[in-house]
Amino acid sequence: MVRNLRKRLLINHREKSAISEEFRVLRTNIELLEGKRKVKTLLLTSSSPKEGKSTIVSNLASILGEQSKRVLIIDADLRLPTQHQILKQSNLAGLSDFLTGKSNLEAIIQDSYLKNVDFIPSGPSPFNPSELLSKEAFTNLLQDLEPLYDYIIIDSSPITVIDSQIIASKIDSVILVVEENKTATAKFNESLSILRRTRAHVLGIILNKTKEKKSNYYYYY
Repeated sequence: MVRNLRKRLLINHREKSAISEEFRVLRTNIELLEGKRKVKTLLLTSSSPKEGKSTIVSNLASILGEQSKRVLIIDADLRLPTQHQILKQSNLAGLSDFLTGKSNLEAIIQDSYLKNVDFIPSGPSPFNPSELLSKEAFTNLLQDLEPLYDYIIIDSSPITVIDSQIIASKIDSVILVVEENKTATAKFNESLSILRRTRAHVLGIILNKTKEKKSNYYYYY
């Protein structure tokens, strides 16, 4: 299973593929928008589970690292984390341990096999994820990490889960991932309503697995 998930890092295996080029365009769009607004901490979330956001997080981080950007992936999905599987990393200690005071920062940051990309896994799933993410310790963590990286990309639960709403209120920008022919219109509208309510800055929307192109990603801002 881990081996199959790792293969989903498509830009690592097919550098000249159409999907790789689309991620490079996405990277360029983010860099251009930086001139208008701070985009250092970036949350990728979705309307529903299994819409591909975690795979997009890994690929986006890799394509940013390719440009010598210092990137950190934080898996803040404390309920159903997958980044450690995609990156083939340990999840024995991570964000949840830091927020409960069981581990220090140095103990939870890992080197990923991706160029210029570090990784903080979720750690063991706690019984109170929303309470942990609400802590000042999480806000302070992001502030402490900002000087060390060009981009901090956060993977989290769907925006309909309170955890992601808490994170969205603490970071610079949000990208919403929706899957073509899967995300119901009502669910999509609910997601946008939630983001407005949290006063999150929506940087863009990625329509995943679209049939409008031969590749799997389409996005607009």
